[in-house]
Amino acid sequence: MYRPVRIMLAIATAAVSMAASVPAQASAFTAGTITAISHDDALNIRKWPSVKSQIIDAYPLNAQISMTGRCKNIVTNVSFRIDEGGSASWRYAQMKKAYVWCQVMTNDAELGWARGKYIWPE
Repeated sequence: MYRPVRIMLAIATAAVSMAASVPAQASAFTAGTITAISHDDALNIRKWPSVKSQIIDAYPLNAQISMTGRCKNIVTNVSFRIDEGGSASWRYAQMKKAYVWCQVMTNDAELGWARGKYIWPE
């Protein structure tokens, strides 16, 4: 009668210890500010990292935007993260390189892509 209880207790203990050993994943977004565009222009947010991709939103100069931290050079096809350290100046230096797009989340909670050189990371 007590054996099933001990087995369930052992399974529960193992599950808790395994969950405790799994490193936490970052879930927060990196804040950014739209910069380096004309005051009467807007930064287009696109479905995919391409100027030919569908525009899903647009943000004016100085607007706040949420970044996932993922950026991609579309020529070399190399993805990198800008939320893993370094100063805002270092991150912006990585983002403003030619052909770099960064993944963002719109105010409508839709993921999209924007040219990195137009976003100042906080």
